[in-house]
Amino acid sequence: MYCCGLLYKQGSHVFVCFADFSKAFDKVNYWKLFSQLLDLGFSTRIVSLLVYWYSHQQVCVKWHGKTSSTFFVGNGMKQGGLLSPCLFNCYVHKLISSITTSNIGCNIEGLFTNILAYADDMVLLAPS
Repeated sequence: MYCCGLLYKQGSHVFVCFADFSKAFDKVNYWKLFSQLLDLGFSTRIVSLLVYWYSHQQVCVKWHGKTSSTFFVGNGMKQGGLLSPCLFNCYVHKLISSITTSNIGCNIEGLFTNILAYADDMVLLAPS
């Protein structure tokens, strides 16, 4: 996480905090994710497909030319998966919503802004 002062214009500072939650995808609890998706109004059919897909995935480890036996994974999202950033955004939706409704942030060219987020990369903005 990196923090720094960003801008001094028209008599006010804008402070930013850059957060890259690099291990966040590995920590996602599937069942909380599925519950979040249902709360957001996703179709039960889509959520059921994801439940099946994630609860039946098996992985193995390759190290120095040797491959382990396959084993089930109980949490986490695929790094580099096409759906992973979108699903992670749904997973942290409540967090982002609570930040955006906090009334703490900056007016930038008439637009109230306090967070920019995509998947596990977030930028927080505040006047102090």
